Amino acid sequence: MIRGLPIILNGYIAGQEAGNVPYVVENGCGEFSKSPIEISKIVAEWFEPRSRQLEIMSQNALRLARPEAVFKIVQDMHELVRQRNRLPQLSCTA
Repeated sequence: MIRGLPIILNGYIAGQEAGNVPYVVENGCGEFSKSPIEISKIVAEWFEPRSRQLEIMSQNALRLARPEAVFKIVQDMHELVRQRNRLPQLSCTA
């Protein structure tokens, strides 16, 4: 989402990724289908003349983007490893 690109999800890993589908669809930054035929129809609709779907979904994706999230994840992982292995504290700046 950080790039503002709409997404088509065609599957997910049960448990850890199950929430991704409703998050993307309900926030208007992508669509979900397991059907290749349906996916091709979705893409065709996105590129129809005078369609604003891509523009709207792109704006929605940018609105949801959290570019700092990757740095927070790395900091959290570093802290877990440091605590487990008693590593020295390193400075992480975003």
